Amino acid sequence: MSRSFISTANGHVVEDDEGVEVPNCDPLRNVVRHTLTAILHDEGAIDGATDCGARADDEDGKLVMQARAGIDIMGR
Repeated sequence: MSRSFISTANGHVVEDDEGVEVPNCDPLRNVVRHTLTAILHDEGAIDGATDCGARADDEDGKLVMQARAGIDIMGR
């Protein structure tokens, strides 16, 4: 594995044009996890976002990994 480009979506899509160098899927999984966690933390505080997604594509544009994260809070 070489460079992966992680695009995110939480109501709007943000395309990654820099990418990240990773040796295999394990570090990529960590990058995707941290990215989604940061979006839920930062954007949720601003606009109440509770659902987001990410996709990692290789340099040829082929899907390598896809993830979704969300938070549902119920109660009074």
